[in-house]
Amino acid sequence: MKKSLLFFSVVMLILLLFCSEKPHHEGRIAIMYAFDAEGQLLRDHIFLEDSLVWRGRVFWIGRIVDKEAIVVNSDVGMTNAALTAQFLIDKFKPKRIIFTGICGGIDPENRIGDIVIPQFWVTHDYSVYDEKGFSPHPINVFLPEKREKDTLMFFAVDETLLKRAKDTKAELKPILGRIPKIKVGGNGASGNSFVDQVEKRRWLKERLDAQIVDMESAAVVQVARINGVPVLAVRSCSDLAGGSGSSTARDEIREFFKVAADNSASFVLELLKQL
Repeated sequence: MKKSLLFFSVVMLILLLFCSEKPHHEGRIAIMYAFDAEGQLLRDHIFLEDSLVWRGRVFWIGRIVDKEAIVVNSDVGMTNAALTAQFLIDKFKPKRIIFTGICGGIDPENRIGDIVIPQFWVTHDYSVYDEKGFSPHPINVFLPEKREKDTLMFFAVDETLLKRAKDTKAELKPILGRIPKIKVGGNGASGNSFVDQVEKRRWLKERLDAQIVDMESAAVVQVARINGVPVLAVRSCSDLAGGSGSSTARDEIREFFKVAADNSASFVLELLKQL
């Protein structure tokens, strides 16, 4: 009798622990951003089901436009972005990752407010300094579709997500008296530096044919590709990286940050409806 009672108690304890354990929320769409204001519109639209705090980051878990999603602020910079992306993948196993936020416009055809969704991303300050000066360098990686290490300069986003982005329409807030354009394709560049110099802007265009520049996307795309997770980065030009000729990128970002961030998030909300 005592043995039966003990066995019953152990079974009930195991069941109680199992039932009280929080779900892992695997297989959702993960949405990342670097500044709090870049994610405000997304958080306003989330039907919150759960949350997790890890290393000072809050992972908001719920539904956005009827899609199961996880929203998180990675904080600024390549290392923060890579760290957060890898934790997302290890903990939640997302079925895709989307990064949203602002950027600096590099290509002269890109104006403040335009949304640019590059097909390829490059780390512009992973480089070699030698007698020839500064030269960008390819990165050693191990991709899941290959059986040995490879070296890549440019990392491609997911083709299906890119196609869905081409088909997505969004109502955007005007900036400087015009409705921003949405451009899909080309190259994006990322690095651990805020670009506010016309010479660097020109170099990014001439050397890497960059459309835009930011401080996180290339790291997230690289991490996602290595883990075999579909990924896309949506960016809205808050400044022209020192190339406007009339004001600095710092001045422009102070003026246009919020509307550019909201436009990028608005596009992502419409993109989610296509997934």
